[in-house]
Amino acid sequence: MNEIEISDGAAAKAAPPPDWREMLRAAVASPAFVPGVLLAIGLTAVFWSLFVKLPDLWMSEDGYYSHGFLIPLISGYIVYKWWPKLRQTPVKTGWVALVPLLLLFGVVRAAYLTNLTQILALSLIAALLLSIWFVAGWRWMLALSLPVMYLAFALPLWTGAIDVYTNPLQILSTKVAFSLLSTMGFEPYQDNSTTIMLGGFVLDVGIPCSGLKLVLAVTAFTAFFVLIAGLRWWANLLMIALILPLCLFINGLRIALIGMVGDMYGSEAGHTFHDWSGYITLLVCFFLLFKFARWLGWND
Repeated sequence: MNEIEISDGAAAKAAPPPDWREMLRAAVASPAFVPGVLLAIGLTAVFWSLFVKLPDLWMSEDGYYSHGFLIPLISGYIVYKWWPKLRQTPVKTGWVALVPLLLLFGVVRAAYLTNLTQILALSLIAALLLSIWFVAGWRWMLALSLPVMYLAFALPLWTGAIDVYTNPLQILSTKVAFSLLSTMGFEPYQDNSTTIMLGGFVLDVGIPCSGLKLVLAVTAFTAFFVLIAGLRWWANLLMIALILPLCLFINGLRIALIGMVGDMYGSEAGHTFHDWSGYITLLVCFFLLFKFARWLGWND
């Protein structure tokens, strides 16, 4: 029996991992395979102007989308983990989906001409969902809606949030760092809302150190754990509620450690630690989220 059994809202002992070769054979044998390939080629052509921008977005110096390379892989892994249940969904062409899909292409054309990248990104998510509906049916679209919408973490959809929340997070992260430095026995002086002075070293908490990059990446990782861990609803809420305090604490700790290194070993050492500490904080957050999910009952 391949189906994953659920009991009392929690995942029971899962079935063995699906065989990717069996998945590939099932996909090729499906009546939706040929129309799916043709539609995928069409969507690639329609959204090519967006696709070619994504590598630059993911490798941008601001780092807000540096996790973007992982998102399509994670989305595919979610589908892989769900496959024992997904494969039982019947395939049935949804011809009615052609109407909104064709109308959507008009929106895509307008967004392309006006260089509205966010509208293009939203249209891509909508087009993927409508394409699944057309190729495989309404039930497949519903079944794959979360992995498809997960792709939003890799797309330029977060400009508004970045503009609104960067400064508040700068201020909060500075306060956390100031408190940690004071607790550790240092004597910091806060010159303004985002600057801390430590002896001969000045901590200027700029936009790149606001912590918003960490929040976006950790939110993506948390969503991944929620989707595959099979936790109870209240455990999922706890995972989500942990995001902001965890990111504030870890980012504040990072800033405090930069100040400590700079104060004790000089400005050059402080700046060197600054350049590498972002990767360390992301790994620490991922590890803590993983452990927290395990503690809440994830045993896969």
